[in-house]
Amino acid sequence: MNRYVMSFKPNNKKKCKAFCRKRCPFYLWASPMVTDKNTVQIKTGVLKHECTRDHVNKHVNAYWVARNYLEQFRADHAWRIAGIIQAVKSNQEVDISRLKAYRAKSIALRIIDGDEKSQMSRLYDYRLELLKTHPGSTIIINCTDEGVFQAFYVCLAPLREGFLAGCRHFVSLDGCFLKGVYGGQLLCAVGIDANDCIYPISWAMVSKENKDNWKWFLEILAQDLRITDSRHWAFMSDRQKASKAEFFSLCLSPSLNFGNYSMATLLVLIYNCLGVSLLPFTLLYWFWMVMWQC
Repeated sequence: MNRYVMSFKPNNKKKCKAFCRKRCPFYLWASPMVTDKNTVQIKTGVLKHECTRDHVNKHVNAYWVARNYLEQFRADHAWRIAGIIQAVKSNQEVDISRLKAYRAKSIALRIIDGDEKSQMSRLYDYRLELLKTHPGSTIIINCTDEGVFQAFYVCLAPLREGFLAGCRHFVSLDGCFLKGVYGGQLLCAVGIDANDCIYPISWAMVSKENKDNWKWFLEILAQDLRITDSRHWAFMSDRQKASKAEFFSLCLSPSLNFGNYSMATLLVLIYNCLGVSLLPFTLLYWFWMVMWQC
């Protein structure tokens, strides 16, 4: 970028004339070569400016900034607007507005992360790719009769088999918000491996966190983990979204074939660990009783 504002007229596939906007002697004529249309040849021109340079250049637009600073955006997704303005000013000696810097950042992140709308349209391709690379996985996409997306469940076969083979039957459930164009909630089930580290089991994207979505998620999870008796299984969750009774109805529903209620002691422990309904020695007693049954 030489900080000169240029005008292009005419500008078509056959020829192009570039001249200085301040009407100095600079100009050039260019056109594609006859033998190679991909190569542009400068035919004639005066390649020296006699005018002053500009600190505000229309050629430094949002697309130009996004393309030329793409690696910086890739390294730092949270690059601040003030930092973008300062970088362009230091490197190019050109001033840009905050709006242009914001648009450049949006374009760069769209190039790096992809467009969410186009990604949603290829959701079934993503499902087929997961089934191809991870045979035996459970990938479920729920849509309405009109084709509107509702939920997406993923349980990869290697993670499922690894959990059943080498992890204790302890499942922690939680959900969080999803930021983006469509929003929604992410429901997840994780376990603990032999190194006391988090072990992912399955996750699902739903419209909101409610009893119906949790029930749908737990029913599929129970099928994946082959849960037919709750005696040797323990579940942990917070009590922010649902009451204690609702959580019992989800985890101990007859549709999940939880015939034994011994694990209810752990659920009582989890829901009351921050409360005052159980005394400390009672908590400790039930904790060891439940862990012994696991």
